[in-house]
Amino acid sequence: MDSSILAWLLEEETPEVRLRTLRELQKLPEDDERVAACKKQLLLSKAYGRALKKLRTDKPWAKYDVILAFAEWGLTRADIGKDIDQEVFALIESTGFKMLCGEPLLLRNLVKLGYGQEEIVNNEIGAVLGLVKEDGGFGCISTNKKINDPKKPHKSCARLTVEYLLLAAEMHLQGLRPACEEALRHYFAKRNIFYRTDDMKTPMVDVMLGTFYPPDPIKIGAHMIVYALRALGCEPGSEAMQAGYKVLDQHRLNNGRYILTASKSVPAFKAGAVGEENKWVTLYAYMAQE
Repeated sequence: MDSSILAWLLEEETPEVRLRTLRELQKLPEDDERVAACKKQLLLSKAYGRALKKLRTDKPWAKYDVILAFAEWGLTRADIGKDIDQEVFALIESTGFKMLCGEPLLLRNLVKLGYGQEEIVNNEIGAVLGLVKEDGGFGCISTNKKINDPKKPHKSCARLTVEYLLLAAEMHLQGLRPACEEALRHYFAKRNIFYRTDDMKTPMVDVMLGTFYPPDPIKIGAHMIVYALRALGCEPGSEAMQAGYKVLDQHRLNNGRYILTASKSVPAFKAGAVGEENKWVTLYAYMAQE
């Protein structure tokens, strides 16, 4: 990585990007003064204050978005302290983790925040990861028989499987080894990550070829997918990973930064303007190449 790009990611005006960069790209220890100073700055920022206010509402999806934001910013349960535990367990109690197609991403974010060893979270992870199908993916959860008739065979849902990939990658980074790791690697490798097995030029889901961010349960961009596979140990020189880098390079500017191709109209947090160079996408793209 060019030093000018690293300096851009470490700018003080975006402490959330800076903290994630210090912790996960530069891999600085928790007692490093730069990590401590950045964390203090973030916890005193307007962005954090707005998120905390949103977390304390009674709206489950508002809590969901804040949990996602905190995880993406590189914060942990220990960093946030008493401000988060009550709200996290209230969300679990009210939803049982079953937030439409968003459960795997919620579990990934909880693991990233440091809740993976909580019995209720650990048990749920074991239960859902046990549902991996023979093809290495995870099936649609819809109860609509027109979409997902239990009497008929169905292929795995690519959108949902990407969420499980992020969950498995985060567990791997924390020293855990879910049994479905190899199955997930194989699922994406045989598709060159993004493509249909019967047509290796057609994406399983169009959004996978872009850099959609922040992630949404059914919309996750190439930068996060390739990063997760690298975190799971996929070799950079493999055919699948080379295909992933080729897609990422389509969104790379001459200055080495990457652009944001799409986002929700009301994203979980402000991550930058669509069509412009983006620190989050750039950070993920470079972490995917480590």
